[in-house]
Amino acid sequence: MVMKYVLLTVLIAAATVVAVVVFSRAVGGGFVTSARAVTGNHSEAAQMHARQQSDRSADAQKAQAYSDSMSK
Repeated sequence: MVMKYVLLTVLIAAATVVAVVVFSRAVGGGFVTSARAVTGNHSEAAQMHARQQSDRSADAQKAQAYSDSMSK
């Protein structure tokens, strides 16, 4: 009975860690890109945006692999 709650708690903690890792980089990068775009560095902002897109894809793949390993 107690093991069920321990397992549930571990899965919730793992999901929280994955969400923090994925979204923290996206939010932080969004602020940097916006700041560069507002100051007139449009080419740098576009490059930063493209880099963030690839980083988010890599983070999503890592999160999926982590999630898959936790569910086995």
